[in-house]
Amino acid sequence: MNMPSRPTGSQAGFGLLEIIISIVLLGLVGSSTFYFLQSQNSNSNIGTDLSKGMFIGKRKLDSLRVVSYGTVSAGCDTVNNRYIRRWYISTDLISDHKTVELLVSWPLSAQHTITFNTVVGDDQYKVY
Repeated sequence: MNMPSRPTGSQAGFGLLEIIISIVLLGLVGSSTFYFLQSQNSNSNIGTDLSKGMFIGKRKLDSLRVVSYGTVSAGCDTVNNRYIRRWYISTDLISDHKTVELLVSWPLSAQHTITFNTVVGDDQYKVY
């Protein structure tokens, strides 16, 4: 019976150096993939906060547009214990318009602020 001969020299398989290099390369690829996915998640959270902040600001502007002209006044409130809305009113006595400046900020994740500006007029003098 012939016994197979054992491989010698370079035919013996992977050496310790090749295994260490492959583990290091696998670690580098894995850590860079993790970093990329983590940064994408962070960017997604920023985009979500921005979208919610815009929606909350638009909702407040819509509510300020439908109230009576004489009752439009400055104020501040908090939505979902996260978004802070502040609105300021200035009156132009010549044109009888009120300028509304609305700031929506969410300081919990980072200091981000969106500013909205609009003009509200008195419908009393509107011609239909």
